[in-house]
Amino acid sequence: MIYNCHIHTFKDADIPRGFLPLGLVRILSTKPGFRVVSRILNNINPFSDNDTFDRYVKFVELGRLGSQEAIYLNCRKFYPRNSRFGVLAMDMAYMGAGKVPRDYMDQLHELGQLKQKHPEVIPFVHIDPRRDEYMDILKKCVEEWGFRGLKVYPPLGYFPYDERMYPVYEYCQQHNLPIVTHCSPFNPVHFKGKKKELRKLLEKSRDKIDTRGMNRKEMCSRFTHPLNWEYVMQDFPELKICLGHFGSAHYWSEFLDNPDGPDNWFLIIKEMLEKHPNLYSDISFTLNKKEFFPLLKVLLQDKQLRSKVLFGSDYYMVETEATERRFSLDLRAYLGEDDFMTIARTNPEQFFRTHLND
Repeated sequence: MIYNCHIHTFKDADIPRGFLPLGLVRILSTKPGFRVVSRILNNINPFSDNDTFDRYVKFVELGRLGSQEAIYLNCRKFYPRNSRFGVLAMDMAYMGAGKVPRDYMDQLHELGQLKQKHPEVIPFVHIDPRRDEYMDILKKCVEEWGFRGLKVYPPLGYFPYDERMYPVYEYCQQHNLPIVTHCSPFNPVHFKGKKKELRKLLEKSRDKIDTRGMNRKEMCSRFTHPLNWEYVMQDFPELKICLGHFGSAHYWSEFLDNPDGPDNWFLIIKEMLEKHPNLYSDISFTLNKKEFFPLLKVLLQDKQLRSKVLFGSDYYMVETEATERRFSLDLRAYLGEDDFMTIARTNPEQFFRTHLND
C-alpha cells in the first residue's frame, strides 16, 4: 500500500468563471465551446504539446469529467489497487475571480460521498476564514461526513496566522487532524481582485511588506511564505502541518544554481523541518521535473529530513505539466523501493494518523 498525500478532484463547476483569461472557463465548460475552442488553442503553437494553452485545455478537460468520482478514478488507475489518497477540497469563492457556479457545500458533500464509496479516500476540507459559519462547516465535514484533515490555501488572500483561523487550529489540534497548506510562490491560483484590495489584505501582515515593484503573483506569494507558519506553530505546537510543494520548482532550481541565495523557500522549509517535530513537506507538483530527483535522493539520506517528506502528485494540477503515470513511476524507479516507500507509506501513515481513524 502506498499513499498519494496530495490530489484534487474538484469539478469545473467549482472553478470561478474568471479563473482563466479570456472567459475560457465559461466557454470551455460547454460541449460546443470545448470542442471548438480546445481545437483552436491546441493548434496555436503546433511545435509544442505542453504550452500554456494546452495546459488550460487539460485543466478544464479533467474538470469536465462529470463527477469527483470520475476524476478520482482517472487518477487511481495509475496506482496499486490498495493505495490511499489525500483528496483536498478547494473553496475558490473569495479569490476575486467571479462567481463559482456550484455551492461549496455541494462540493464537500460529494467528496464525503466519495469517501463513503471509496474508503481509501482521505478527504480534507478547505476552510477560508471569509466564509460564513466556517467552523460549522468544519465540524460537519469531520463529524458527519468523515473528513480527516484540513486544507489551507493562503494565496487566495489571507495569512495562516489570521486570528479567525485559530478556532480551526484548536479543533484540529484537539482531534489530531493533519493540515496540508499550499506553500509555493507565483501560483496561478491566487487572489485576482483589485490590486487596491490586495494591498489592503497584505496590510494585515505581522511583518512589514513593501509591495513596490511587485506583480500580483509576487504579492500573493507573501500570504503563503513558509515563515508565516512559525507563528502558528508557536501557538499550536501539537499541530501536524504539511507545507505542500516543498517551496516550488522555482526555489529548487534556484538552490541548484545558487545554494547560498537569500530567502530561498527550499532552504527555509528544510531548516523548519529540522526544527519542528510535527512539520512535514510534500513534493507534489515540484518533483514533476526529473532534474530534481537527485536532490530529493540526497535529502532522504539525512536522518532528520527522511521522516518529514511525503509523496504527493497534485493531481490533477500536475496533469497540466506532466502525467500522473510518469510522475509516480519515474520517481519510484529513480529513488528505489526503500526511499520511495519511506515517503509514500511510512511517513504518510504517521502524518494521517488521527484520533478519528476508522
